[in-house]
Amino acid sequence: MTTTETAPSLGADVDAQRERLVELRAHLARERAAVISPAVDRALEMADAYLFLALGYVGHTDELFPGEHLP
Repeated sequence: MTTTETAPSLGADVDAQRERLVELRAHLARERAAVISPAVDRALEMADAYLFLALGYVGHTDELFPGEHLP
């Protein structure tokens, strides 16, 4: 499975929730790109980790740190 594929459908409600969470994560990434404080950046980084965890609960199969692979 590539990083852009998702798990089989878990139902319309779950699919809709997953789509909203993916959009929220993209918005969070844009906010991190414009951050003006290291402390705020760290807080947003932690929020992203928890959001990634939530995405896993609804069947999302993306990578937390794309491009980072074990040797």
